[in-house]
Amino acid sequence: MFRKAVLLFIVAALSACAQSTHESVPAALGKPISSAAMEAVIDTPGPIDLKTVASAEYVADLSGLLNLKDPKAVEAGLSDHEEPIQIYTHLLRHPTQGFFMVDTGVSRRLVEDPAGVGVGLVVRKFGKIERMQIREDASSAMKSEGEPLKGVFLTHLHLDHISGMPDIPKDVPFYTGPGEAAESKFENLFVQGMEDRFFEGRPAIQELQFKKDPDEKFEAVIDVFGDRSLFAILTPGHTEGHVSYLARTPTGPVLLTGDACHTRWGWEHGVEPGSYTFDRERERKSLLALKALSERHPKMVVKLGHQPSV
Repeated sequence: MFRKAVLLFIVAALSACAQSTHESVPAALGKPISSAAMEAVIDTPGPIDLKTVASAEYVADLSGLLNLKDPKAVEAGLSDHEEPIQIYTHLLRHPTQGFFMVDTGVSRRLVEDPAGVGVGLVVRKFGKIERMQIREDASSAMKSEGEPLKGVFLTHLHLDHISGMPDIPKDVPFYTGPGEAAESKFENLFVQGMEDRFFEGRPAIQELQFKKDPDEKFEAVIDVFGDRSLFAILTPGHTEGHVSYLARTPTGPVLLTGDACHTRWGWEHGVEPGSYTFDRERERKSLLALKALSERHPKMVVKLGHQPSV
């Protein structure tokens, strides 16, 4: 009996599983648009009010944040170490659609009692949760807006982008890229239970519905609110359904790369993330497409996944 149990564990450990088993459904929000149509309007000031909150100070291994085997990294003599990073939430207000978050920041409850909110031992150890230092928790960031949260746009489902979920009201919808929750890999053996706990009692995950970009500058683009004020750009690689966002604000376009690029050095040198990456070639392609977009629109403000861009 013992041998059978051990064998079953080994089989399970060697099998990949989804990030979450929580139900995902097609989102009704947003409609596909070409990248050319997006670029035709993004330099025109728009109605989105956007505020970035550094919710926590944190650290991560540089080898995860940056591909240290890239020739540019080798030439620069970069070596692995704990790199200081930040965890963000972006507070987005639309004049008629209301208040949304892009990623969640960090919940104080998650930092003070990770086991109590469903973070397992392995994730607690390797996720270095004890190194998270709260600056402004997710609850405080939401309350600062003074109105109900209408939804959360997730760049992806990694812990440092959903670590504010314990503070998010249970009826608030979460939007992801296609196939994000179903992404299958070995590490999810330790992550799935946590993510299922985070989503317990919540509506089905809303998957944004993309169609291939006819201009082929990106894989796909969505006009989120239908008025060309906010765009979701499919940038897979870091995860299967990773999404970056582009907002038209009164002062110009703002690009939220998510983890298509973690670090300032990676952005400046066009080097993709390292071991945290699901598909390196697609990650590199997504990063370079975003860099090319910013170069075509030099007034664009770029906000990276975990470090200030300037």
